[in-house]
Amino acid sequence: MTAGETTSTGGTAASEFRAKVTHIKNWKAASPPSNRDRLELYALHKQAVSSDAPNNTHPTNKNLSPAEKAKVNAWRTKRGLSQSQAMNAYIVEANRQLQEYGTSDNTMPTDNAQEDEYGSAASGSQSVLLTPRGLAAIPLLCAAASETRQSYLARLNSTTNTANGWWMRQEPLCADPGSISALPETAVLTIAVMLENINLYLQLDEGAKNVLNTVALRPGVVQSLLWPLHNSLLVVWMLIIFISTLTGSALVTFKTMFLGSKRTGVSLESIFSQEIRPCKNGADSLTESHQTACVRLLGLALYPLGFLCRFCDGIAEIIPMNAGAQLFAASGVYVTASAMSVSSSYITDSP
Repeated sequence: MTAGETTSTGGTAASEFRAKVTHIKNWKAASPPSNRDRLELYALHKQAVSSDAPNNTHPTNKNLSPAEKAKVNAWRTKRGLSQSQAMNAYIVEANRQLQEYGTSDNTMPTDNAQEDEYGSAASGSQSVLLTPRGLAAIPLLCAAASETRQSYLARLNSTTNTANGWWMRQEPLCADPGSISALPETAVLTIAVMLENINLYLQLDEGAKNVLNTVALRPGVVQSLLWPLHNSLLVVWMLIIFISTLTGSALVTFKTMFLGSKRTGVSLESIFSQEIRPCKNGADSLTESHQTACVRLLGLALYPLGFLCRFCDGIAEIIPMNAGAQLFAASGVYVTASAMSVSSSYITDSP
């Protein structure tokens, strides 16, 4: 998997990365960056300086506060990025945020300031729990799905054992591994790991090579035949992520509408800003011209989801009420439409 790398490499990238980290540390934003964006910078910084995050069974993951757990979850979405890729991705993301949020003319410390050089979320923020790991990983999964056959074969050839396989390092993004909610993702990852192990076995095992030689086949030929399955599984994984985000955000919205933000710890506005709008943007990004054909097809299939999020986000501007009532009405439409979508899908799939 690759993240959009800049042309900077080696020492130049490292020095530019350090300069950008210092700039972000002292940055006073004109408007507060969202928790999702702050966590994105945190995750890229951690990946650049500390490599891959520990898995969920690591002892240090126990007894973490909600904010700390959100940081670790965000860090895990960057697994597989090299140090140079993470540095370059941090620089690109930092520049984007600097342009989007602007710089305050106020020289006094404000609430807009980053908590630290990582761009981490404030530890007291409850809405940080809404940051969707799956949606944050969509751009990287799209990049992985655009991997050419030659790049795919080259990556397999550079893998020395099955434990270092790309799929082997992945884990569910929308739920904790081992939980019932993670079963759809776990099923996809299990199939993908089996497929990847077959490819690596053909490459690493001399007995398998000898068998292929008897029928005048090279490992690369069989691996090329299995390459489309790799991309198809990535598309299925992204589909599961969007469906999980739709159902999860609808449930949280429903609870917040009827129990109140004090009981759930999140506000309707934060749900829209950190789940519904990113879901819309993520679905729209799948149909961009640079995406590979299978990703664009997924984007077309998810067009109703993007339309739903866009409609509910814009409904507040249509209803002549105060801001709170507009947001409540938009939330009600979102929950109702989401429930109808899930129900219709179930009825359609039923025999």
